[in-house]
Amino acid sequence: MDVLADIGIPVASILVPTAIAIWLARAERKRGDESRYLERRRQAAEPVVLALAHFVSLDPLSEPMQPELRDLRGRIAVYRSSLRKSDLLSGDWLALRHVDGMRKWATAVDLIQESGGNPDAELIFNAVEPGHVWANETIELFSSWLAGVITDLDLQRDGARMLEQQRSDSISRSTAA
Repeated sequence: MDVLADIGIPVASILVPTAIAIWLARAERKRGDESRYLERRRQAAEPVVLALAHFVSLDPLSEPMQPELRDLRGRIAVYRSSLRKSDLLSGDWLALRHVDGMRKWATAVDLIQESGGNPDAELIFNAVEPGHVWANETIELFSSWLAGVITDLDLQRDGARMLEQQRSDSISRSTAA
C-alpha cells in the first residue's frame, strides 16, 4: 500500500495540473479562434453596411444606381465567403434583401421615368422612399444581428416576409396582365 501511495501521489500531483493546463490551453485556443473569426466576419460585414448606407439617401436622378447595386452584391458575396456554416443564414438573408432592394429601386426608376423626365418633388419622394426604407431596415437588422441583439430566427422571419411579398407581387402582376 505504501508503494502505491509513494508512486500514486507524485504521479497524480503531476498529471492533474498537466490535465488542467491542457484543458485551459484548449479553452483559450477556442476563445482565440472564435475571436479571430468574429473579427474576420466584422471586417467582411463593414463594407456591406457602408455600401447599404449609401442607399439610405440615394438620389436616382443624380446618382447612378446600377454600379452601387453591383458593388453591394459583390460585397455581400465577399461577406458570405467569410462565414462559417453556423452563420450562413445571414449571408443568404443579405442576398435575399439585395434582390428585394433591386426590385424597389427598379420600381423607383420606372416611376420617375414614367413622369416623362420631369418628376415633381412628391413623385420623387414617393418613388424613392421604399428604397430608402429598405436600405435603412437592412442596415438596422444586419447590424443588430451582428451585435447579437436579434437572432437567426428574426432574419428567417424577415426573409419569409420578403418571399411572401414577392409571391404576392408576382400573383398581382399576373392577374393584372
